[in-house]
Amino acid sequence: MKKILFAVALLLTVLTVGCTNAVEGQVQIQVIRGQITRVIRPADGWVNTAGTVGDDYYDINLRAFTFPVTVSASTKDNAAVQMQIAATLTLPTDDQEIIAFVRKFGLDEDERWTRMTQILSGQINTETKNAVANYEAYGILANQEAVQKKLIETLTPLLKTQLWLSLESIQIIGRPDFIDDRIEEAAAAVVANQKAKEAAEADLARAKVEAEKKQVEAATYANPALLELEKLRMRLQIEQARSEGIKGHQGPLTIVNGADTQLQLKGNQ
Repeated sequence: MKKILFAVALLLTVLTVGCTNAVEGQVQIQVIRGQITRVIRPADGWVNTAGTVGDDYYDINLRAFTFPVTVSASTKDNAAVQMQIAATLTLPTDDQEIIAFVRKFGLDEDERWTRMTQILSGQINTETKNAVANYEAYGILANQEAVQKKLIETLTPLLKTQLWLSLESIQIIGRPDFIDDRIEEAAAAVVANQKAKEAAEADLARAKVEAEKKQVEAATYANPALLELEKLRMRLQIEQARSEGIKGHQGPLTIVNGADTQLQLKGNQ
């Protein structure tokens, strides 16, 4: 019995040592005598490696990650500001892109992460500074969404071609922080005044529309002919609503002009 158990344990050990597999969210890179030879995926299951000489296997995490960057920038009117940017990204999933990715940044995870994030941080810094420079201080507070869209527009192709990373989203965390608090207070006041102005203009526009509507209504009801047409329109709407419940009716409602204005329902009898 002991011999059987020993044989089973030995067999399991051999099978385990001679096999490898990738888990969900990762792939494995097979390297034989210093050369990348294969990308092993979870769908491949256990891969037999028995008999392979000089082979090494490296786990590559493909899960999405969020990378924060603090950017020091200057606005169009030379106001110094800091912004907290968070980029959510995913690594490449195509075999050839994965191989190119690890060849550029390294097989070791720590080394790969350090090299990759240095370039990533630089790209986010540069494009954020460029986006901020398009606005004056008050404009940054009022146009954060536009800055986000600009970053997505510029960073997406750059990160794909240079780092093989797919940009999922860009977020500006909190409010832009002006180095001089007086600038932030002044910018906030400008934005508040602009919003108040826009609200007042919207109220004025609504008031004008309402006034014009009342003028039209007054002119309509003062003119007997127009008043009769308005009554006719309203009666037509009522009859159309009623007609929906009349079984077998498929024809349109028509207006028949005569001595007196009246409605006529035409349809299948």
